[in-house]
Amino acid sequence: MGIHTVAEMAASGESPEILFWVGCAGSFDQRAQKITKAFASILDKAGIKFAILGKEEMCTGDPVRRAGNEFMFQMMAYQNIQILNGYGIKK
Repeated sequence: MGIHTVAEMAASGESPEILFWVGCAGSFDQRAQKITKAFASILDKAGIKFAILGKEEMCTGDPVRRAGNEFMFQMMAYQNIQILNGYGIKK
């Protein structure tokens, strides 16, 4: 199964119906990767046009916020919002 990135879809003039936010655990944790692949398979079999951000996906900032660094969280959230707005992501 080939999963497209939003950048790839944008380059070909397409846009996904849904952005699948993989997250840190879904990217790096071996147990969570199985869940990520299974969910992508479900989206694919359901015929949902989806994409991931791939290398453009930043950390959500949740770990630093829980550690008490609200400023860093706000900066990370702002970066993510800019990426999503740049692609016009709604879902």
